[in-house]
Amino acid sequence: MKDLLEQLPYVFERFYQASGVRTGAGLGLAIAREIVLAHGGKIEPKSAPGEGTEFRVSLPAIASSPSG
Repeated sequence: MKDLLEQLPYVFERFYQASGVRTGAGLGLAIAREIVLAHGGKIEPKSAPGEGTEFRVSLPAIASSPSG
């Protein structure tokens, strides 16, 4: 099994599945990344052995218009 940190650069590639995981199509994170990027944001993985993986999504704020 590949080390978790070795896998992080690949998690946003289409059809990528983590070592030992054979469920799903491997499209979820690739689609999420494209949606976030299309809206001017970013998605960043953070992982630590034994603690799991966290994905932080940041999107730009939109100023509200005076009418509502």
